[in-house]
Amino acid sequence: ADRLAQMLYAVSHRHMVFTIPEELRRVLDANRRLLKVLMDAVSNTMQQMIRERHGAVPGVVCVLHVYGKDLNLNPHVHVLATEGGLTKKGEWVPVSFLEYGKLRRIWQYQLLIMVKREMPGTWENSRFIDSLFKKHPEGFYIYAKRRVTKPKRIDAYIGRYLRHPAIAESRISDFNVETNMVTFWYEENGAKKFVTVSALEFIDRLVRLIPDKNLKLIRYYGLYSSRTQGKL
Repeated sequence: ADRLAQMLYAVSHRHMVFTIPEELRRVLDANRRLLKVLMDAVSNTMQQMIRERHGAVPGVVCVLHVYGKDLNLNPHVHVLATEGGLTKKGEWVPVSFLEYGKLRRIWQYQLLIMVKREMPGTWENSRFIDSLFKKHPEGFYIYAKRRVTKPKRIDAYIGRYLRHPAIAESRISDFNVETNMVTFWYEENGAKKFVTVSALEFIDRLVRLIPDKNLKLIRYYGLYSSRTQGKL
């Protein structure tokens, strides 16, 4: 987190969370290579949005999370993007407003098209992708988080998203030795929800969340890609 804070440019950034519908989660669970596609699609979305409107290239940092609060697979991407970008002439174009309705539709298009390329070209797969377009006409949801105006002090804020454990010990409220059942809780809409599962299922949920070998959980795009950053 400290290294990330030091490499960020001294401009305002926007923190967002790009999510996927539940129907896509099982597809990514079956093919973990698509997790990289997930981050690549986020980058394409942000760059298309800024390039089309302003003819500039933004800086994008993607942090992958594969789990939800209930320890079920729920891949989503935390994004830190510059509020603006550089033109080919080297001019900085500030972009303080993002039309989230359009951003959601671009995100849906980029992700589904890229996922479709990685799937076998069967009629069933084509129909599945088409159904996701029809079922979500307003695009896939993007959470607008806070604006970050002081990148050099971002380490404390973004650090928990970079190396956050799947569950803290404090959320494990009970382990019944006789029944071999584990109870843990998570917060949803300000209220605590308790889940009780067998010890083996609890371990299974955690093991499934371990990232595959060589999977990079943090990726840099646009102005933050290693090749572009060297030039800048």
